[in-house]
Amino acid sequence: MSSKRKVGIIGGGPGGLSMGRMLVELGHEVTIFEALGEVGGKSFTFYHGENVVEMGTCYATFSHKITNQWMKDLGMPMSPLGDQRFDGDDFMKFVKSGYGPALPFQVLTYWKEKLRLERQLARPNPPQSAIEEAATPIQTWLRERNLGKIENFMLRSTTNIAYGFIDEVPTVQALRWNDMKLILTGLFKQLKMPVEGWAEFWRRVAARLDVRLNSRVTGVERGNDGVTITTDGGQTQKFDTVVCAIPLDEFIKMTESTALEREIAAAVEWNGYTTTLVAAEDWFDDVHVEAFREAVVPGAERGQMLSARRDGYEAELGGPLYLAGQLTGDYTAPELEELLRADITKHGGTVTNVILQKRWKYFAQYSPEAIRSGLLSDLESIQGQNRTWYTGAIFSHEAVSHIVNFNAELVQRMQKVL
Repeated sequence: MSSKRKVGIIGGGPGGLSMGRMLVELGHEVTIFEALGEVGGKSFTFYHGENVVEMGTCYATFSHKITNQWMKDLGMPMSPLGDQRFDGDDFMKFVKSGYGPALPFQVLTYWKEKLRLERQLARPNPPQSAIEEAATPIQTWLRERNLGKIENFMLRSTTNIAYGFIDEVPTVQALRWNDMKLILTGLFKQLKMPVEGWAEFWRRVAARLDVRLNSRVTGVERGNDGVTITTDGGQTQKFDTVVCAIPLDEFIKMTESTALEREIAAAVEWNGYTTTLVAAEDWFDDVHVEAFREAVVPGAERGQMLSARRDGYEAELGGPLYLAGQLTGDYTAPELEELLRADITKHGGTVTNVILQKRWKYFAQYSPEAIRSGLLSDLESIQGQNRTWYTGAIFSHEAVSHIVNFNAELVQRMQKVL
């Protein structure tokens, strides 16, 4: 940016806060509007006694280069994820059981093919063949290349983390998340979590910024001379530009939306993810995470328990604590709780207390038809239109690492044109 600008950011989750920090470091005046009474969005941490349980964002990988450095700057130590078991066996043993050549060869093939496609898609005018490939379900793409071990890996890295079933998720989105840093993090068992919790991390980031909590934006008026943001209560404030760090389908309800904004919002389908903290007796305590193949293979019914993570002990809450995940589907909260209780019983545990359930609007999955019709180009061209910049899951990925890395590039792009 050629001079100091006033920037309004809508949303105090990882997208809005990381964007705010980067802009402030460049010397700009930033105000962040957060509708809730706390920052962090899906980086929601449950605290009780000495227990720190991540209900949303959890692991950091090698891809979290920026936030990992911020953790160090803020004096926040990280702890490694413990052993994982998939379908009753060691996770890496399950990965290696997949069809095709040896795992090192598959990793190399995957890396080369991923780079090839992403380079084609990065061209000003990508070939239609690359766009068609990007729209293909990732399972089909992997099978065409005999990458069965990578396919097994993605059952855990993609579906188990609620990024969709691999026979549905477009290749472009699966490749975006499953980069080489993620794969190497998993292979070398280097997944880590902040000891004090993601919520505390984002609170510390927010402490250095002008964040307006409990400030729900009700109107965004964009004109040639700037952007006026109105919050509930009728307060208004004017900015040079605005950053949308909330889902686009929510943003277009508060402004006079453009045709392109509406097209992009309609081109994605938000999935649902539910995490539930329970206390359970007589369940696993020899590994950190148990994942269940029956819930993540293509065609599995939503609502099943994808995995469970042992997260401490609290007698006051009912004993050993576990965090379980489910794809929400069309189920109500009580129905999901009932399904979860049944699954835990089936897998040998006895639920003594359901402590907290969080239902998330999660993973904006691109329509294959929209990809073929130019969605990827639209996501690029819309940036900066009407004094508006866009970040978050639709434009990068649901993962904190990708959102923050995306913002680092977006800030540089903003700097050139404002």
